[in-house]
Amino acid sequence: ANENGYFTIKTKKGAVLIFSFVGYAPKDVTVNGSSVNASLTSSSKELNEVVVTALGIKKERKSLGYSITEVKGDELTEARSINVANSLVGKVAGLNIVGTATGPGGSSRITLRGNASISGTGQPLIVVDGIPFNNDNLGSVGTWGGQDQGDGISSLNPDEIESISVLKGGTAAALYGSRASFGAILVTTKSGSKSGKAPLIEVGSNFVAEDLINKKIKDFQYEYGTGDKGTGLVGVKPTSADPNLNQTNSFGAKLDGSPVIQYDGVSRPYSAVKDNMSKFYKTGLTFTNNVAVSGGNDKITYRFSMSDLNSKGIVPNNTLIRDNIAMNISANLSKRLSVLVNGKYIREKNKNRPRVSDSPGSANYTLWTIPTSLSVETMKASKYNANGSEKIWSNNQYVQNPYFATEDYKQADTKDRILGVVEPRFNITDWLFVKGRLGFDKFNRRQNDVTPTGTGYQLGGGYNTNLRDFRETNLDLMLGVDKKLGTSFSISGIVGGNRMKSVTSVDTYGGSPFNIPFFYDISNVSTPNRSTGYSYTETRTNSLYGSADLSFKDYLYLNLTARNDWFSTLAPDRNSILYPSVGVSFIPSDAFTMPNFVNYLKVRGSWAETGSGAPAYKLLLNYALTGATQGAPLAQINQSQVPNALLQPLVVRSSEIGIEARLFNNKLGVDLAVYDRKTTDDIVAASITPTSGYTSATFNVGEVTNKGVELLLNYRIKRSKDFSWETSFNFGYNKNNVVRIYETLDKLFVEEPRPRVSGIYQVLDKPFAQILGNGFKRDPKNGQIIFNAQGLPLTEGLKSFGSGVSPWTLGFTNSFRYKQFGLSFLIDSKLGGYIYSGTNALATRYGLSKATLPGRETGVIGQGVTESGTPNTVVVAAQTYYSNLYNFAEPFIYSSDFIKLRQVIIDYSIPSRVYAKTPFKSITFSLVGRNLWTIMKHTPIIDPESAYSNSNAQGQEFAGLPVTRTMGFNLNLKF
Repeated sequence: ANENGYFTIKTKKGAVLIFSFVGYAPKDVTVNGSSVNASLTSSSKELNEVVVTALGIKKERKSLGYSITEVKGDELTEARSINVANSLVGKVAGLNIVGTATGPGGSSRITLRGNASISGTGQPLIVVDGIPFNNDNLGSVGTWGGQDQGDGISSLNPDEIESISVLKGGTAAALYGSRASFGAILVTTKSGSKSGKAPLIEVGSNFVAEDLINKKIKDFQYEYGTGDKGTGLVGVKPTSADPNLNQTNSFGAKLDGSPVIQYDGVSRPYSAVKDNMSKFYKTGLTFTNNVAVSGGNDKITYRFSMSDLNSKGIVPNNTLIRDNIAMNISANLSKRLSVLVNGKYIREKNKNRPRVSDSPGSANYTLWTIPTSLSVETMKASKYNANGSEKIWSNNQYVQNPYFATEDYKQADTKDRILGVVEPRFNITDWLFVKGRLGFDKFNRRQNDVTPTGTGYQLGGGYNTNLRDFRETNLDLMLGVDKKLGTSFSISGIVGGNRMKSVTSVDTYGGSPFNIPFFYDISNVSTPNRSTGYSYTETRTNSLYGSADLSFKDYLYLNLTARNDWFSTLAPDRNSILYPSVGVSFIPSDAFTMPNFVNYLKVRGSWAETGSGAPAYKLLLNYALTGATQGAPLAQINQSQVPNALLQPLVVRSSEIGIEARLFNNKLGVDLAVYDRKTTDDIVAASITPTSGYTSATFNVGEVTNKGVELLLNYRIKRSKDFSWETSFNFGYNKNNVVRIYETLDKLFVEEPRPRVSGIYQVLDKPFAQILGNGFKRDPKNGQIIFNAQGLPLTEGLKSFGSGVSPWTLGFTNSFRYKQFGLSFLIDSKLGGYIYSGTNALATRYGLSKATLPGRETGVIGQGVTESGTPNTVVVAAQTYYSNLYNFAEPFIYSSDFIKLRQVIIDYSIPSRVYAKTPFKSITFSLVGRNLWTIMKHTPIIDPESAYSNSNAQGQEFAGLPVTRTMGFNLNLKF
């Protein structure tokens, strides 16, 4: 075929042409006329010959002394997620992704080869077309609830992505310096091609519907209704509409269908309502349309694309609109001078992001706690008092009517983002070049929040606005060489420098109450009740770097890199750190004669030292103006952390060895890696006594280790003219340990969910993110629970229940193809972790859980002993006993192990003969599904992956969105 893919061949009608290329699935086409159109789809099951590495440099895979995994763009668009990071789940060994249960605009936590920093985020650097991409979470959920405001990678358009390279080891990412201490994920977007005279036009449409997996919560009880225990052991029905009496709990009498008064003063049947979830949560709908035009010739190639995503979440009035515009132009301005211009514009509009975790303004909290015999339809009809204020339905004014929370609370945010790169290159000779790169990442974001007039806990309402401006520029200049040295040796490499400047400014203003009810504007808040704030953060890093790749006879390779960063956030006498790395790759199958079953064998090894600077303004005290008194300005210390002028960069040393092989006529592919990573001088914020005037102090003392193994297996089970079957299996195991925190400090608090009976801690000599919580006091001889004189269990204080991070990750993919039909499915799993379920704690506290049924009529006798060692015989009312368990973490700690059918794809490529006389070049259609079936789990009520935060506080959930599945279709046209 020529450069445009055209070819001629002599054959007969009915003959079969087999098209194949490394990195793509083969395709058989039957000759039915004088012309044949064929396009191959990429396949991650093949070992690609060329991959994208650090700084966007393309290298032969066999030359690399470290592990790298590349995921093709097609794998991200077939069964897509709104946040593209979630599409990588189960596809890369050593990659751990946790998506938050916070709606379509939610963020994801990404870690590579374990968690390596006690206080830092520990997440990898995201690089888009060579430009570092800000992936900060712009607002997270905490102990007191809130909304996940999303991250950076959730803004990317998967239709625009050519491939994603996952650089897991320090050697792979060392050229990015401090920012890639924990690995890097390189996103390469699509570019133009030399298509001849006519441009290639691609049109794609995707539709998916998201629905609850569990319409009815099978672990809820539907035998007893609203109410509390009476004077005895047995529960009674409500006798008054007063919400302060017994309208909240489900410890009432046995349901009998008789009329019972409810909080709005209306009597309704005392019967179980089993469909509150399905009545309240809607079917989420997401439409995505994409169009791209590409083409070019010897002088210029181009690609322009536009995409529109319109999503309605399962929570009423929650919407996300995302528009992506991209261009990629590469021009040869002369024989030696070329330039690349790549630009992207992203606009996102979110409305009413779901509130999760604690109750204020959270419809999700209410849905998880609504009494058994109360219908959400009643709450929808009885939302307001006569004056338009919220009608309080429970004895807790912080628990909102779900319709008041979703229809009256107002939240909206709009983000405009520009990402661009200009990259000129001048070839001095055929083997020597100089290249520059100017990259910028900039976004503006405006967020408005309204607490409505008449809210139970804030009758006057309130208004808050946040304006964030972020901009980062990166300037690179590099000199490169790529030259053969005789017949046996060759060298390629670069030397260069980078200058990075990042600026973030935030304006805030707000106030309460509103002077005029229901008029939601800052001008409606009295001036004395308004507040304003402004913050400004600027950081700079200057760097020099270089790399050299030496090869001998194309079977022995040596990779060397070094980078030195100078940080503005550290003291001048200790702000410099050098990051060296070395990698070796040896190809025995090219050097020696191997057994016939060995088609390819590679042995590799690498070592690297990377690090990371400190956050801004941690060296010295900083101050803020707080107003004035009699014309004199007032200022105060503006931090709760003791500064440390002697801070220095943390250091991460990593090493790995590995083997890659293709065996049995390339049917079996093997990629095995064993790694060791150690973080020292970790920057830790250690808690100190509040009487000092501060809450913590910063030190270079932390130490964390990660050791693990990764395995990727690909096997081509069958390939014939009409049928093929390929399978892939990957797994990763990471052994993590917190070696040191600070001097005699044996644990460090991270975060706690709202019940405040458990928390996530970093614990000395334990894996990352330990769940510590109130446990039962037990008899030291036989382990039985000890009960007090009232028949209630005693607490032993904080006990460790394991890590909230699963050390084992697995993925298993099968792909079948019969003629034009294809079927693939992915099963993935995480094993070895634990989770504290605040939702189960709530369900027990309020009498919703099936576990609260025993003893409803007779009372509960706790299984255990008294403090004197005799068997416990005290009878306790069911409500008293079960609601008391809310004060413990132990009953609600579960294994977070799961096995899921993550995705299924059925596709059909319409034969070219059907549209031979039309402008179309290819037409494909596919049916897709994600998160279809949880094959195994141990968590009642909740999904084992449920989480409300992407912070280091992993292993806790509390009143998040219910688990959903998505199903839909894709249609792709090329002409």
